[in-house]
Amino acid sequence: MICAVVILSAALTACLAGLLRARRAVRRLHAQIESFLRGEIAMPEFSVNDDAFAPLENAVAELETRLRQCEDGARQLQQEQNDLIVDISHQFKTPIAGLRLYCEMDASAHRDRQLQLIERMERLIMSLLRLEKLRAGGYAFDFQLRALPDVAREAAASLADLFPGRTIAISGGADVRCDGYWMREVFQNLLKNACEHTGCGGHIRVAFSQTETAAFFSVEDDGGGVPPEELPRLFRRFYRSANAAPGGVGVGLAIARAIVEKHHGTLSAENGERGLRIVGCMPILHTSLKRT
Repeated sequence: MICAVVILSAALTACLAGLLRARRAVRRLHAQIESFLRGEIAMPEFSVNDDAFAPLENAVAELETRLRQCEDGARQLQQEQNDLIVDISHQFKTPIAGLRLYCEMDASAHRDRQLQLIERMERLIMSLLRLEKLRAGGYAFDFQLRALPDVAREAAASLADLFPGRTIAISGGADVRCDGYWMREVFQNLLKNACEHTGCGGHIRVAFSQTETAAFFSVEDDGGGVPPEELPRLFRRFYRSANAAPGGVGVGLAIARAIVEKHHGTLSAENGERGLRIVGCMPILHTSLKRT
């Protein structure tokens, strides 16, 4: 009887010791994963222990290694895309500048029209390159706490001379961590699009609101909206709705969405009571964001 009790006690002790070792191993593996996700571990280490937990540790290390390789490959591809965009931009500028010079020297009756087309081509190429560089992560963003209504007012002031006769009303409030320069471009593009759809005497309403987790904004005009089937296509590059004003290149809304997405937000379009409404949502980030 005493022998059985001793054996049982030893077995329980061994079992508890094994459980404690397994618990420590799980905690160690969890800490390793957390450190890897925070970027504190350059490359994970494989286990050389001869125990039942080693295969799991090595499987996690293999997964982390593959993830790091994917990150390195994506980073290299992004750099190649950035270099390509810079090269394309440089190669286009010289021939277009020369073409403009020869047209200005030409006494042809079509000179003015030729210069208009060259100017449109310049805007189209520069806008497209800007969009692709944004998507490729080729710009550094400076995230700071800013009041979005103030950014929208700056954008509205920059458009006042281009679109006289439009009334832009800004209401509500929202404070988010964002890049002021790029968010100003978002509102410039949205307000420009709204101004083009309203015409002289039009009214544009910009509204802001905020919860504990997200900030919301909308830009709505009274231009009558767009056909429902066009709404999903408005943010495609080069897409222009049937009632779009002449002279645009169809990239402004795509650039606006790309910038908002770089702020981890969303941008969508819908028809309101009087016209088109662009709705944005951005998360409230309470911790400082790194430059990306």
